[in-house]
Amino acid sequence: MLAWAFARLDLLAFAVASAAVCAGVLLALTVVLVAKGAPPGMPVGPHLAALAIYFPGYSVSYAGAFVGAAYAAVGGAVCGALVAALWNFAHALLLGVIRVRANLAAFSID
Repeated sequence: MLAWAFARLDLLAFAVASAAVCAGVLLALTVVLVAKGAPPGMPVGPHLAALAIYFPGYSVSYAGAFVGAAYAAVGGAVCGALVAALWNFAHALLLGVIRVRANLAAFSID
């Protein structure tokens, strides 16, 4: 049970999985909004269209969905790699502290 709790995350696998999830979610959201449409005179997905500030070339359209998915994949991969690296660092630090405390507890002052 403890070995599972302190297991290391594979940085590359976590980055790829995060990239796939982020790209899939943005692609699905954009396609659903485009398929749903908007009432006459209203823009389609004005809140999602605000992502164009961060993702140049992105728009709420079928073509923009793939552009946004590519950007989301890159962003998801970077965030996933960062999370995995921080997870591994935190667990290594915690295991080091546990090891030092166990070694100190084994010594007797008497």
